[in-house]
Amino acid sequence: MERARPRRDLTVGPRNETVGRIVAKAWSDPAFAARLLADSGAALGELDIALPAGKTVSAVRNAASLTNVVLPSPRYAETASAYADIKAFGESYRDPRFAPLDWISRDPVFQARFEADPAAALRRWGIRVPDGMTVSTVGNTLSKAWLVLPAPPDADEMTGDLLDAVAAGWIPPAIRYAGIEGPVRFARFAR
Repeated sequence: MERARPRRDLTVGPRNETVGRIVAKAWSDPAFAARLLADSGAALGELDIALPAGKTVSAVRNAASLTNVVLPSPRYAETASAYADIKAFGESYRDPRFAPLDWISRDPVFQARFEADPAAALRRWGIRVPDGMTVSTVGNTLSKAWLVLPAPPDADEMTGDLLDAVAAGWIPPAIRYAGIEGPVRFARFAR
């Protein structure tokens, strides 16, 4: 007899309200998502999110057959800002199998090998990347952060509760990297 798995509560664990607002808006407003992908700075301005001088953000979107992985920039102290929140979201790998990505910027040989075939590297780490899944890398720098928009849920799973939770900053890794190990059912994360 199979036991029912408890539903995960999005209100447990770290949260990122800046990125949550951006993701919820992009999921609920396709025109905003298109503007964010085309000109991230202007789209962020629509949400009254200002970037520090000399800092830029670019956005990419995950899809059913595409997962983007952000490679961290060399470590440095970043002042608290929306830019720092976006950078941290891309570079936070809470799944222990992604731990090598936390220090990849310190080893150029390891980084080059990962970038040459990220799907194969993830498989070597025990992550089941399905055939047909493209894994792409983007790299943060000292002045540019990449924002990866998680793939939006199907229409039947796009609920007000889910959008409210995401807008509040609750974006679990299973949503961030949905697709890398198969589709995620967002109902698991509803309150």
